[in-house]
Amino acid sequence: MKKAFKKGYLFILSFALTIMMMGGVAFAGDSSSSFWKKSATIQWSGHSCFTITSERGTKVVTDPFPDGIGYTVPELRADIVTVSHDHFDHNNLAAVKSNFTAVRERGQFNIDGIKIKGTKTYHDTEGGALRGENTVYTYNIDGVNVCHLGDLGHELTQEQLKSIGKVDVLMIPVGGLYTIDAEAAAKVVNQLNPKVVIPMHYKTEVLIPDFGDVAPVDNFIAKMSGWQVSKVDTFAFNKADLMKSSQKKIVVLNYNK
Repeated sequence: MKKAFKKGYLFILSFALTIMMMGGVAFAGDSSSSFWKKSATIQWSGHSCFTITSERGTKVVTDPFPDGIGYTVPELRADIVTVSHDHFDHNNLAAVKSNFTAVRERGQFNIDGIKIKGTKTYHDTEGGALRGENTVYTYNIDGVNVCHLGDLGHELTQEQLKSIGKVDVLMIPVGGLYTIDAEAAAKVVNQLNPKVVIPMHYKTEVLIPDFGDVAPVDNFIAKMSGWQVSKVDTFAFNKADLMKSSQKKIVVLNYNK
């Protein structure tokens, strides 16, 4: 009896250990497929300034700003810096403390493996008569089309939409006054049809009052029914995850203090 009981006990214990080991292997496999997956990232320094980092570490900085608008001027490092227009709060190249290639023109560029396209737009609804021209930049980051609208001041024409092309991740001004407001931004989002929208150029607790009556991001979010909203320090993305996701997302980034 005792021998039979002992054999049965050992069999059950062995079976249980085998199941646990198999589960552990499966868990390890799931962990490696998600946790170790390579991703590009986007971080926000405030205003219209972002650092986009590719999977291999190439850094693109957009529209660096100077002291005087409320945000702390970051000490940025980049391989590429794009400037959408030459207003003081978008063209502070001195904030970037590394050797980099500056892109301020329209056209197509291939720099350090990053394909960039600049499309001519305007800073207002009057063809630039009020605030001048603006360049929309599209970057192909590891197969993902990331678009920075700069200080876009109007809805896009069919010619501009064709030039910009497919957009997966969109950085869009939403505060109004100097750029498109919440209502116009929602229309531009509909025009470009991205999977992810990252708002920029809106009122925050640090933007100085003298900057003007710029609206907060909540005004824009209120226009975007059906979109999932999240607030994070860093947005990580890769082509595979974006392509398989059917959920439209608004990512509100915390600015780097």
